[in-house]
Amino acid sequence: MNPAGRLRVGLVGCGRIGHMYADYLAASGEAVISCHDVRGDQAATLADQVGGAAYSDVEQLLDTVDAVVVTSSTDSHDALVSMALERKLPTFCEKPLTLDLRRTLELGTVADNSDTPLWVGFQRHFDPGFSRLRERIAGGELGTLYTLRMFSHDASWPALERLAASGSIFRDLMLHDFDMVRWLTGREVTEVAAIGDVLAVPELAGLHDYDAVAATLRIAGGGVAVLTAGRHSPLGYDVRIEVLGSRDCLTVGLDERTPMRQVTAHGPDDQIRHRDYRDRFAEAYRAQLDGFLAAAGGTGADPRAGSWRDSYAALALAMAAEQSVRTNAFVAPVDVTR
Repeated sequence: MNPAGRLRVGLVGCGRIGHMYADYLAASGEAVISCHDVRGDQAATLADQVGGAAYSDVEQLLDTVDAVVVTSSTDSHDALVSMALERKLPTFCEKPLTLDLRRTLELGTVADNSDTPLWVGFQRHFDPGFSRLRERIAGGELGTLYTLRMFSHDASWPALERLAASGSIFRDLMLHDFDMVRWLTGREVTEVAAIGDVLAVPELAGLHDYDAVAATLRIAGGGVAVLTAGRHSPLGYDVRIEVLGSRDCLTVGLDERTPMRQVTAHGPDDQIRHRDYRDRFAEAYRAQLDGFLAAAGGTGADPRAGSWRDSYAALALAMAAEQSVRTNAFVAPVDVTR
């Protein structure tokens, strides 16, 4: 702990989301920030902006901090989280924790055995609308759950380099939706059927990936979830959910900033729409980081925190979806814990 009582936080990964977290950390006044990135110039620039220090050696950074926030490319998460857990550093890692089920289990077990906080970045857990929806489902207000419909569509696709390192659209963008089905309902998913196409980003075909996908999920105990995700939504970033039950039908994300237009409506079309995930979930990202700082500082856990188990389960569903596209069949998620 810094003498002034502020946590020394290491930020590993200084891209767009790293900048967002660095800004939040700096604004909170609760952290002294150190930065590392494989591009040293990015780390130096960000450190200068937030009054922190830049490190060219990630292990040296980890040896000087109280907690670490990992926002680097997906394929780097495994090694970085492993190094942080070796030092028993409270660790926040953007989703997914890893791209391998067994490694996710191994890292989670290390964290559990050492009682080290390990958070995975599922910021929708901290969104007020999603949180209230979960409470109302748990309270039985919707009655028997019939269907869940989820939409996750980027306004524009990330750089091809980033997409190549993400695993697939199922392991990247749609991972949030797989997690949400479980988190909102409190139930597991037994089978997945998925389809995909390449329509906006032709280069994805060479990566065996897709930019427009849909998945149907069977939910344990009854109920069906239908998910769509895509890399291009021309009017803006679009994340919504509709839940239909025997007593009620509720939605989250449908408001004046939803990026779609009514065919029969007449009026101005100049409303401000969501630009990207940082815009849509700004409040959720801040709440999530505040919760992690509290946990890292030993002042309490947050039940909304995304865990390695959440990442494991969502990854298993993403892998099932990938297999379903190849086989044109329903696929059950693999469980390597058995």
